[in-house]
Amino acid sequence: MSDDHNSDDQDNGESSPPKDRMKRTLVGMGVVGADDKPEKPMRDKKTLVGMVQQKASDAASAAKDAAEDAADAVGDAAKEAKDKAGDALNTIREAAASAKDSAGDAVDSAVDSAKDAAESAKDTAGDVADAIKGKASDAASAVKDTADKLTDSAKAAVAGGAGAGAAAAVTKKSGKKSSKTKKSSSKSASKSSSSSKKAASSHAAHEATPSHGHDDHDPAALDSDPNTRPALYLAEYETPDALLQAAAAVRDAKYSKWDCHTPYAIHGMDDAMGLPPTKIGLISFVCGMVGLATAVLMIQYMNNWDYPIIVGGKPTGVGAFPSMVPIMFELTVLLTGFGTLGGLFHLCQLPRHYHPIFESTRFERATDDRFFLSIQVEDDKFDLERTQELLESTHPSYLELVEEKL
Repeated sequence: MSDDHNSDDQDNGESSPPKDRMKRTLVGMGVVGADDKPEKPMRDKKTLVGMVQQKASDAASAAKDAAEDAADAVGDAAKEAKDKAGDALNTIREAAASAKDSAGDAVDSAVDSAKDAAESAKDTAGDVADAIKGKASDAASAVKDTADKLTDSAKAAVAGGAGAGAAAAVTKKSGKKSSKTKKSSSKSASKSSSSSKKAASSHAAHEATPSHGHDDHDPAALDSDPNTRPALYLAEYETPDALLQAAAAVRDAKYSKWDCHTPYAIHGMDDAMGLPPTKIGLISFVCGMVGLATAVLMIQYMNNWDYPIIVGGKPTGVGAFPSMVPIMFELTVLLTGFGTLGGLFHLCQLPRHYHPIFESTRFERATDDRFFLSIQVEDDKFDLERTQELLESTHPSYLELVEEKL
């Protein structure tokens, strides 16, 4: 103990009594002030502990009060923030409702405007359609009148044997009105009669849609040109469905020499044309059986009668059947292939290096994007007027009477 006091005295440079040291400790802890004078001696440990506890209790109470005040302040701030958030939410809801009402009004206004515009466009389109229909009707009437005049003039020229110059002039006028009309020949006076007849048959190439109008055919004038003759009617269609319907109509009319020409195979065309099952299969089977029988007979004849060779006791005749299989197979396949090819050429009437259908320049699109139906004049039911009416009833986009050179 004396050593500690000596050490403290040495550290402080002077000695201090224990009472002063206790007071300084309490002052440093904040228990008493520097000028306070405790009622009890500072050396009493119980009194010192009691003072410390009292100060701690007061500090705890003060901290508790401060915490409660802070909690109350936080609660008030949270409540105020909640109220403000609720007000903001209500404001947003009111703004959204107002925007929704405005959007609904705008949509209704737009719909009404669109309906009005559609009605106006409909009325305008109707007026334009009526105007176009009227002009088309007038044009069709004019074309028909011109055709009637042309036909009457041509018939008069043929009946009287004169008026070649007038017929040629009418033919020239008809050529201007239709880009599809053939040019008539009027090079010399000696051919004036044939030129007049040629003018009457200018329907060789024309638009065939009934609503558009076209020249009437004169059967008596079609064979007037000694260098040409009618070969077939050629109808052009824009879609496969239109061609299928036309084929069904021609089939029901019992025509026999007619055909369809398409850039690709069309499903259902065989039924629409009323074609029977192909005979290629039967021809191929018969040729194959002939090849098989030929192989068997040839082998039997060679091995048994013509030049029999027995080596090592090997069997001949039917007993040598395994050795006959390759030859039998080869001849069966060979004659089947030849028969199929020959039957195809025969049924398709090939080879044929010329066909009058190639006289039509429009037929070139048969390998591109158009569909054609042709009826040949060799057909027993072929008649210029009735066949023309039948094809016109199928509504082709173009109808042409193709002529071939003699």
